[in-house]
Amino acid sequence: MLPRVPRSLGFASSVASSSRTSFAVSPSPVGSLQHGTPYLAHRCGYHTARSSVIRRSPNGISGNKRCFHASASSSASPKNPYEVLGVAKDAAAGDIKKTYFNLAKKYHPDTNKDPVAKEKFLEIQAAYDILSDTTKRKAYDQYGAASQQEGFDPDAFNARGPFGAGGFGGFQDFGGAFGAGGGRSQADIFETLFGAFGGGARPGRGPFGDSSQMSTRGDDIEASVGISFLEAAKGAERTVKITPVINCKTCSGSGLKAGAKRTTCSSCSGTGTRTFMVQSGFQMATTCQVCSGTGSILPKEGRCGDCSGVGKVKQHKSVEVKIPAGVEEGMVIRVPAAGDMPISGKGTPGDLLVRVGVTPSKVFRRQGTNIFHDAKVPFHSALLGGRVRVPTLDGEVDVRIPGGTQQGEECVLKGRGIPPVFGGEKGDLFVTFNVTLPRSLTKKQRQILQQYADDIEGRSSSKPAAAASSSQPPNDPGSQPSSKSSEPEKHENPPGEGWLSWALNKLKRR
Repeated sequence: MLPRVPRSLGFASSVASSSRTSFAVSPSPVGSLQHGTPYLAHRCGYHTARSSVIRRSPNGISGNKRCFHASASSSASPKNPYEVLGVAKDAAAGDIKKTYFNLAKKYHPDTNKDPVAKEKFLEIQAAYDILSDTTKRKAYDQYGAASQQEGFDPDAFNARGPFGAGGFGGFQDFGGAFGAGGGRSQADIFETLFGAFGGGARPGRGPFGDSSQMSTRGDDIEASVGISFLEAAKGAERTVKITPVINCKTCSGSGLKAGAKRTTCSSCSGTGTRTFMVQSGFQMATTCQVCSGTGSILPKEGRCGDCSGVGKVKQHKSVEVKIPAGVEEGMVIRVPAAGDMPISGKGTPGDLLVRVGVTPSKVFRRQGTNIFHDAKVPFHSALLGGRVRVPTLDGEVDVRIPGGTQQGEECVLKGRGIPPVFGGEKGDLFVTFNVTLPRSLTKKQRQILQQYADDIEGRSSSKPAAAASSSQPPNDPGSQPSSKSSEPEKHENPPGEGWLSWALNKLKRR
């Protein structure tokens, strides 16, 4: 009994034995499609064969479409190799080999003079040729006699194909791509089938656009450039050298010499499809691999000499790429229509995708649009206050340091960051203060710091007096420090002035 096609799609409720019911399938220029979507790829690009007519009910859909059809067989199927050898489908390779030798010996024309023996012997050889080869046997078990026909492409009917994991054996999952619509409209179903292949339909041309050649899109070209941190913040330009596929200028992309014409493909008779017989007496159609679905062949003597009949050539080209300010590591810049032209068929070129690599800065760190810098602050500036020079994206600036600044404190310079790549206000510059301590001190610096330490800890200082007495001339060993000489070391601070500030100023005067 012939399979029924769901009414929700608008096709006739059953397949007539005198005609074919066709289901349109479009080759896709993309590498991956949603599960359940028909996908046919070709070595030289993506084509569509010539149209075929869909017969439908009054509510059905008709038009010129690329066909992937099922129909009742009009001729007898080739003999089953298992039946020819008389073995079971799960028979071991050794059993098959043993049976073959026995039958070959029995029906060999040299030993059996029966006129039918020769034909029987050829059948036995053909059957053993299939079952002795693991690949051929697997293909036959899955696709039937169609797997042994010339030009059969198993990739077009693989087990993970458009009709689910069940494959095409017996069509048990035939409704997988259409059935269980769940209220889906005919437009939704056909959008699933045809919309994913790109290009869409043009008015009056059917779902595949041009009735003679499908409009496709060329491949994208990927490239990469490297820029500095400052260029990423300010923007830059780079020249990218690529080799895109373009139309041959000599033949304008046709692949033909002047005055030459294409001939009809003899393999598919100009239909662009090949029909194969599969299990259960059905036929399956796939794109003709000889003409890649175009239905025509380019004669060798009529091929363009510059492109060898391909219609496309590669050309070295330099493209100026503008890198916007604010770009980050790994971002991709798209240059429209700078990619490859489609290898076959009419269409638009792909894009150039430029991936940006940014060299890290030794001065700044970046988080989004904000940047960070660590500024070194001398010990005395951190205590007394002062100014430090801080780098920015626009040059160095002076930043005031308040007295008593602690290690790790920071200040924010508003609007000194990086602009957003998609527009908006600039980020900020965060300056973190790192207080640096001197590794060595002079004698005077040590005396002042010791006095500071004694003052903080509430101790009376005797070392400065001893130091003063040691500064007396050596020819007066009996002299003792006078009260006047020790009075300056009492550290009496002038009114209204900090002790450390007074001490440092005193040190400078010395």
